[in-house]
Amino acid sequence: MSQSSMNKADFISSIVLTVFGIGVVVESLRLPRLENLNVNSYTVPGIVPGFLGLFLALAGLAILIRSIKRGGWRIRPSIEGSLRWLGTSMVMRTAVTIVITMVYAILLFPNVPFWIATPIFIFAFVVATESMKYGGLPDRKKLLTALVLAIISGILINYVFQDLFFVRLPGG
Repeated sequence: MSQSSMNKADFISSIVLTVFGIGVVVESLRLPRLENLNVNSYTVPGIVPGFLGLFLALAGLAILIRSIKRGGWRIRPSIEGSLRWLGTSMVMRTAVTIVITMVYAILLFPNVPFWIATPIFIFAFVVATESMKYGGLPDRKKLLTALVLAIISGILINYVFQDLFFVRLPGG
């Protein structure tokens, strides 16, 4: 990708990142603050997402300023260019990531116990991204490795949240 194209991509990406970060901050402020329980203000549910959203927005603004200085705002959209961009492997990987994540969040997470849904998500994600990277399904050894990774990760994530952070997970 040329420097000019990168600056334009940075310009668009930074706007999306900034808006997303601001949205995360706004939604984190809407989470319960638990004042009625006299909870320490540094431990309320929205504090971590709020700071993450703030940092995302600040990073987006930094990239936006840099891309503007480098002329990234000079975008000349065309149908041909847009179609060419939509056909890139980057867009395909992003779309697959969004679809797998949405299936996890909308179908699996609410309907299947967390300790089952999460390894399924991890396995599907690893297999999908490896398949796109190498142009076909991974061999048996890589599939087995992905399965073991998914199961171990699911067990560890479940343990950390339930037993260390005392967070009740769906189906737990």
